Amino acid sequence: MNYYERIQRSIDYIENNLENKIDLQIVAQEAYMSLSNYYRMFFALVGYTVKEYIRCRRISLAVPEVVKSSLPLIDIAVLYDFESGDSFSRAFKRITGSMPSDFRKQDKSYHFERVNIMDKYFDIQDKELLEKYPDIKVLKELEPIRVAYYCYYGKEPETRAFAVMTSWLNNLGLDINEQKLRIFGYNNPSPSSPDQEEYGYEVCVTIDDSVVACDEHVQVKMLSGGLYAVTSVSQGDNGDMGPEIEKAWVRFSNWMKDSKYIYGKHQWLEEHLGFDDNQHTGGIDLYMPVAEK
Repeated sequence: MNYYERIQRSIDYIENNLENKIDLQIVAQEAYMSLSNYYRMFFALVGYTVKEYIRCRRISLAVPEVVKSSLPLIDIAVLYDFESGDSFSRAFKRITGSMPSDFRKQDKSYHFERVNIMDKYFDIQDKELLEKYPDIKVLKELEPIRVAYYCYYGKEPETRAFAVMTSWLNNLGLDINEQKLRIFGYNNPSPSSPDQEEYGYEVCVTIDDSVVACDEHVQVKMLSGGLYAVTSVSQGDNGDMGPEIEKAWVRFSNWMKDSKYIYGKHQWLEEHLGFDDNQHTGGIDLYMPVAEK
């Protein structure tokens, strides 16, 4: 089960419990993640924090009750787990722009759609291909992303590139989880043979427009987007993902032969998932560039 499917599993749990008290620790467990990692991944994939998503969905479901029924507002508030009529009204106005009483008088409408990660992020694939390769999905075109980046060439370039980037983040007071940053990387240049010890690895961290200057090592650029096939790789017991990554690329190659796609010319990517104190502790999503035949 990849990270997209895990987040969707948690969304399904939320949707089934919108009229109940929702424990976010349990929601994170539904996604097989720690709470801090879950917060980051949910925001990255859905575009809302999980608390915002729950509030917006509850208000969306409450609107027909407000407009069409004669139920007291406090009853509707309790139904959707708001602590009081006042807290319900404040949330209602913040989300819809109007107080519940105004909606009731003017017969207004508001709707916040349930999110389906697979519909939002993935192209629908051939059923036979999905059954044969359930772990590989085609991402709807990734938009260009503004990133800070650093490339190290030498032995153990991934470790050394991450060390420089981690130091840079810490110096700026940026926390990957708190700021909901996304971390990408790729070989630059790649080793020419499996036994080559020295090669390059570039680490890229998503940043907003407020970060306008870096330092002599870390610079800013736009990471080009494109169409990608995506699969997930987890860390082994010894923390070494190398063999699993190699297997995943072989599986990508086999998938390609059976699919309607060819290799794209844009950059292949690894998205690093799961961080503790800006140190990578989780798995990786592999992004293989593709184009339609």
